[in-house]
Amino acid sequence: MNNKVLIGFAVLVIALLAAPMVMQVVRPQSTTPAGDGTSPTAQPSRPGLPPGWPPEIMDPPLLNEANLIGSEWMIMVEQYKVKVTLQPGGICYAYHPMAKTLIGMDYIEGKWWIQGDRLFVSTIFAGNEYSVSLKIAGNNLWFIPTEGKPTKVERYH
Repeated sequence: MNNKVLIGFAVLVIALLAAPMVMQVVRPQSTTPAGDGTSPTAQPSRPGLPPGWPPEIMDPPLLNEANLIGSEWMIMVEQYKVKVTLQPGGICYAYHPMAKTLIGMDYIEGKWWIQGDRLFVSTIFAGNEYSVSLKIAGNNLWFIPTEGKPTKVERYH
């Protein structure tokens, strides 16, 4: 085979594979704020985020197992606000004012664990397993529903 044809083919393949990466670098980034730009609180959106999502949701996680122990959070579980306390050993306690009436105890025991930038909380109540996956972004937790916008999880102090 002719070396010129082979080299030309290799250059063509490399150019086709590198084109998307080069276009991403060369393409100017949008600096227009989210929305119409007239709002003083409008913030530029980060690439890859759906419109209206807070940019801080992409912050690197600063929370880990060591600094989450002893923390308390208000987590929505099927439209109920449940106070969850994270304890050592992956144990958590969920408190709700109606718990004493429903189960005769002040709390429900569950488990928690971290995988990457996700915090998982799980418990079994009345034979059903309930679990929540939360995204860790900076020093905050976010609930990301399958549809709609994420909501920041309230931390008790």
